[in-house]
Amino acid sequence: MTRRAQLGRYLILLPPVAGLLAFVFVSPIPQNETYHSFVDRRTILGIPNFWDVISNLPFAVAGIAGLLAFRDAASRLLFAGILLTTFGSAYYHWEPTTAHLVWDRLPMTIAFMSMLALILGFSYGEEVGRRLLLPLVAVGLASVLWWYVDGDLRLYALVQFGSIAMILIALVCFEVPAAGELWIALLLYALAKVAEAGDRQIYGAIPLSGHTIKHLLAGLSTWWIYRWRHHG
Repeated sequence: MTRRAQLGRYLILLPPVAGLLAFVFVSPIPQNETYHSFVDRRTILGIPNFWDVISNLPFAVAGIAGLLAFRDAASRLLFAGILLTTFGSAYYHWEPTTAHLVWDRLPMTIAFMSMLALILGFSYGEEVGRRLLLPLVAVGLASVLWWYVDGDLRLYALVQFGSIAMILIALVCFEVPAAGELWIALLLYALAKVAEAGDRQIYGAIPLSGHTIKHLLAGLSTWWIYRWRHHG
């Protein structure tokens, strides 16, 4: 093992440790109800918020392709989560409320944590990744349920952004197969978050809203995740 990989095995633990410390020093983060105020509310073909609903279809493409292609448990959970995001996000955007948002976030945490288990398999060995898969997915699901019951987003934020930080560290420190595809997937996801933040501004410039573009970029990101698993 190289010195960089040895260092990486410790660095990769920093995001969850930092996240746990945040519970001591950061106050609970409530759900901002203005989050549901998406700018594009057009009803087309009887579907409310049409573009925000149907722009989830790319997730189904990657999800189905992954389920057909891979047989290991982590990959199947990863692509099942991606496929279920199609329906969870469409259901939420049909009528955006906090009660519906839980069904959008649950499948996303399955995908995030399954992907993290795959990455930890490269960092600590495949057996470790296999053993951590179900506990990680359980933590992801619990983060959404805790937010829904308690109203605190801190654990959910740790699951989403902490897992991405750990994946980035792994890409820098370890020899991850087909890393180029995964870098592209992460770049597309970052661009999706930028588009999400510019929902109203983008809609003022072009016929699609920033949130719709977020879905399309995130869906394209999942296709590159499929490519990563296929070539890795």
